[in-house]
Amino acid sequence: MKTLWRFRARLLPALLFATVPLIFLAAIAWFRFMSAEPEAHQARAETIASFQALSAAAAVDQAVQDAERGQRGFLLTSGRESYLQPYLDSKARLPKLMAELQRALHDSPDQQTRLLSLQSNVTTKMNELESTIVTFRASGFDNALAIVLTDSGRNSMDTIHADLAAIVEAETARLANRQRDAAVAERRVSATFLVGGLAAAAALLVGAALLAGAYRRVAISELTLQSTLDSVREGVAAFDGGGRLRAWNTPFARLLDLAPAALRRGQLLAVDGSTSQTAAEIVDRIGDLDATSRRTGRPALVDYQGREGQSLELFHNRVADGYVTTVLDVSEQRRAEEALRQAQKLESVGQMTGGIAHDFNNLLTIIMGALSFLRRAVGGDPLALQRVEMLEIAAERGAQLTKQLLAFARRQPLQPETINMGGAMQEILPLVRRAVGEDVVIESVITAGLWNTTIDAAQFQSAVLNLAINSRYAMPNGGKLTIEVANATLDDVYAARHAEVEPGQYVQFAITDNGAGMDAATLARALAPFFTTKPAGEGSGLGLPQVYGFVRQSGGHIKIYSEPREGTTVKLYLPRSLHEAAPAVARTTNLALTGSETILLVDDDEVVRSTAFAMLEELGYRVLNVADGNEALATLERELDVALLFTDVIMPGMSGRQLAERAVQIQPKLRVLFTSGYAENAIVHNGRLDAGVELLSKPYDLDRLAAKVRRVLDVSNDRTLSSRSGP
Repeated sequence: MKTLWRFRARLLPALLFATVPLIFLAAIAWFRFMSAEPEAHQARAETIASFQALSAAAAVDQAVQDAERGQRGFLLTSGRESYLQPYLDSKARLPKLMAELQRALHDSPDQQTRLLSLQSNVTTKMNELESTIVTFRASGFDNALAIVLTDSGRNSMDTIHADLAAIVEAETARLANRQRDAAVAERRVSATFLVGGLAAAAALLVGAALLAGAYRRVAISELTLQSTLDSVREGVAAFDGGGRLRAWNTPFARLLDLAPAALRRGQLLAVDGSTSQTAAEIVDRIGDLDATSRRTGRPALVDYQGREGQSLELFHNRVADGYVTTVLDVSEQRRAEEALRQAQKLESVGQMTGGIAHDFNNLLTIIMGALSFLRRAVGGDPLALQRVEMLEIAAERGAQLTKQLLAFARRQPLQPETINMGGAMQEILPLVRRAVGEDVVIESVITAGLWNTTIDAAQFQSAVLNLAINSRYAMPNGGKLTIEVANATLDDVYAARHAEVEPGQYVQFAITDNGAGMDAATLARALAPFFTTKPAGEGSGLGLPQVYGFVRQSGGHIKIYSEPREGTTVKLYLPRSLHEAAPAVARTTNLALTGSETILLVDDDEVVRSTAFAMLEELGYRVLNVADGNEALATLERELDVALLFTDVIMPGMSGRQLAERAVQIQPKLRVLFTSGYAENAIVHNGRLDAGVELLSKPYDLDRLAAKVRRVLDVSNDRTLSSRSGP
């Protein structure tokens, strides 16, 4: 018994001796764990904050680009509000994104300094975008374009990119440090439990539970980070120094067309037989980009074309212990830039054409007027009459050339009306038959239940005849011409591939021939002005461009399909109108084209005025002619029996539009007929003749002048001049 008690007596101190150190070691382990865990938690929180900062920076960059894209779309589409939506969304989203960036960077004075610069530059950029939009609405496209061409917007965007690049670079470095600190903290926690060992079993169990919770939180953080990466539109992948994957998002795999098997954490990117050639080239190129970036010390940027034809930018940036590769789909941006370039070219052509048209049409008016008198004077001499007719044909060709140039530049004055294409085709088809000749078989398919469309019917007829004549030329030995008219809907997918298309409902006109067709190079230039495959002297190269200008000016879309020896199909998509079609107007025959009323003629060009004066007198009218608006107003105060004001639109000082508005105040029953070789922004807005306005386009001959003047004089008294004023 004593031996047992002695054993127990010895065991108790031994147990106490062993237990106390165990408890002491467990306490030390617990204390060290509790001191290390906040440090690890802080490191993880800072790491997540860095990822949030990088994500917010990318979102700010995208929002500014979306705002600029919306502003460009709005300008390019002549003020369509739907194109402005990206700008409005970005304007509403940017304050929240900047606040998120502010919160993520609150602990870094240097980043705060960069953020202040970024905030200032973003504000400057958004103010510039808003200024162009406000200017467009107030003063039109030219003044808005003038702001764009100052390059202030591009300079602001470059500064924003520089600010964001500095923030991203600094935050990427901080992220690397934080990840290293987090790893050190995690190792410290693990080392504490290892040192405690079995001696601190109780503490180890508690610590294991705490550690499991920490790992769960890390897993949740990683899941959150992955969700954040997957929510951005850019493809992002992070690699370690050996080129092995650390993290990536879904858009990275989708944009590069990589199979799931090619993306494995901790391994190199892999390609197999299912990987597209483009993706395989990009994977091979990533290593080269890293070498380039390592050599130059700067991020590397290259362009690629994706499998589906989209434009991709591959941005490769080295970080402390690896690199980050970002893939951006810039297709929409490239299309917008191309559309802007085309709009600028078209604007230049339009300005040049407008100036030429005004002066050239004045000259043609004089020539045509003189030929009208000359025709009457030589009526009994067949040879002289034949020569006059040759001169008239040449003058008409000159007039047609000017019209084609204006049509291509979308500067022709349209007089749109709501029509049903089925009814319009009944009038056009006989003209087409005469134009193509008897050796071409015409088949027409007019779908029942056609929607209405609002277009200039005369210009549409001219476009159809233009296309028919082109088809006739492609079938010199005869052939088959198929004309189809049907309803069509262009969806978002189609619109995404064609920057100028607005999704919606259209009336489709298609004309197909089985002629020679075009190769890819010819097709690419088919709509270019002055391009023609006809021999010299047989074509101006303005036929298809004229059709294109008319369709685009009408808010529509043109698509050409052609292959060598397979023929050509041209499809015109004209927007559906929900208005009722205008009733057909019965044509007046045997209209008396002369008169005895008093006409006030106003034109600043003395020779044009003299020509018009002679023609009006020849028609029997009493003509008062003056050179400017002030003289015209004074004449109207004296002469109270003036029936018609016949005035040029573009004149020094007081324009024809301003004169007309003041003239009808003096004589409310006064009829007004405008004439001009080019009248953009005076009586024509957005390519359409203002409501209530009567226009006789220059050049004109005696017959056209007689018919138009008589028609305006005979119009009912309830027709009044539109109150809309030009800018």
